[in-house]
Amino acid sequence: MVTQEKMTLALSPRSVQKKKVRALRREGIVPAVIYGKDVATTLVQVGKKDLELLYKKMHGTSIIEAALEGKKFPVLIHEVQRDKLSGSITHVDFMKVDLKREVTVEVPLNFVGISPAEKEGKGKVGHEATSISIKCSPADIPSEIEVDVSVIQDKHVVIHASELKLPEGAALGHGVSPEKVIAILAQAKFTEVTAEGEGAPEQAAAGPAESE
Repeated sequence: MVTQEKMTLALSPRSVQKKKVRALRREGIVPAVIYGKDVATTLVQVGKKDLELLYKKMHGTSIIEAALEGKKFPVLIHEVQRDKLSGSITHVDFMKVDLKREVTVEVPLNFVGISPAEKEGKGKVGHEATSISIKCSPADIPSEIEVDVSVIQDKHVVIHASELKLPEGAALGHGVSPEKVIAILAQAKFTEVTAEGEGAPEQAAAGPAESE
């Protein structure tokens, strides 16, 4: 588990809406909104370069200290919209959080280590999930959760969600079963080839090609 580093981001009020936001994007500005429990939805905007640089560092799970009109408050990036062609960020939803209340977030999984079974050629470790939903204090949100696949020594060893090392006081998110499979050994399929069978592909290759 890797702890998050502190992130800060300067926001400014936004007055334009709907189709008019296209002009903002051409100027290198990303339209966004802030919302949360007991918080009125607020239209804001942020510099595209600053946002994309921060987003690459945080993996989408860190608490951000947002600065708006002289005030600072914690937010999470709840949703990011991107241009289908360029992949650049076109809109962001920020969720204001109360640091005293737990939040539910999706945290990336980072698979580390080498499975002895995979090393011996018994199969390949399958990653059955790339992220996991957890509920924890905003201050304890990790940027990622490590999954050590070196424990997978044979096909009988399966890593479940209940075995993940979560932050102290954290729990699996609502609806996530403790039995959810995170990693498993997918056995290699070996087919015995007889001497007679080995010759078959050569005979087929020697035959006439099929017409298109």
